[in-house]
Amino acid sequence: MDKFKIIKFLIIILCLFFIYEYFNDNQKITKIVQSISYDKILTVMTLSILMVFLYAYLMLNILRKLYYINIPTNKWLLIYFNSQFLNSIPFLGIIYRANQLKKFNLNYDKFFGIYIMINWFWLFLSLLLFAIETLFLLDSVYVFNINISIILLFLSLTFFLVPFILAKLLKLFIQQSSYKNNLFFLRLNKLVSLFLSAVKNTKFFKIFLLIFIGIHLVEFFVIMLLVKSTNNLITIDQSYILFMGNTIIDIFNIVPQNLIVSEIGMGILTDKMNYDFELGVIIKLYLRFVVFFSSVFLAILYNIIYLIFNKKKVS
Repeated sequence: MDKFKIIKFLIIILCLFFIYEYFNDNQKITKIVQSISYDKILTVMTLSILMVFLYAYLMLNILRKLYYINIPTNKWLLIYFNSQFLNSIPFLGIIYRANQLKKFNLNYDKFFGIYIMINWFWLFLSLLLFAIETLFLLDSVYVFNINISIILLFLSLTFFLVPFILAKLLKLFIQQSSYKNNLFFLRLNKLVSLFLSAVKNTKFFKIFLLIFIGIHLVEFFVIMLLVKSTNNLITIDQSYILFMGNTIIDIFNIVPQNLIVSEIGMGILTDKMNYDFELGVIIKLYLRFVVFFSSVFLAILYNIIYLIFNKKKVS
């Protein structure tokens, strides 16, 4: 056990040394980091904390309105904030959240279904809002002689309708299949039914849309402030493009938290915008740091408050 700890410690030291050497040798990264303006950091942190709260209430709305999970708000916030903190280690936050919700009779397949549904709605609604917003912010941008707003609207409707039609067909196939009483198909049918009911549940969808718009706006302001603090020559239009790129890249999670993938994606985007590749990497790393710090702060603060209130109830 002691040998394992020594090996782990040595790996951490080697990783830190590699990061130091990379930053030290790369003059562009060093120059960008040194030129960052931190005067708006308090505003960015406050907005990030608000964003984490909105994400928590979005999930709570899904658990209560669609899955009918009877979970107290304070207990859910404790689970969510702790899981955000644990997300610093890939999969650990998700595993923790799934295990905690299991105590409230939410099985693992339904938990997995929540994330599929959120990503589906998130992609569809993000593209829809981008289609509306680009009418005003990027009205002169054309791709293959087609206005970018029309392309985004088409993609939004496609990403909504295709999964919806496939879900309908899959449900029909299960109902007519000889395996419909099989345990796997029974669970799959329940998940498909939940997806379809989510679309038809107008009360749920209105609340989801309202919280989503709140997150969308807050996240845009966070990224815009971070971008301006790293390079004040970047315009609002360009900040919006970076926001769009970051949102779309992060929806498609190839690896846990899209580590490295998002950084490379943002680097390619800034490079195509005639800025340094390193600038996009720094912006994404800065964003990760801000969100992580906000999550840690919320987790520690909420755990203290939760313990104090619980002690009072016991006494």
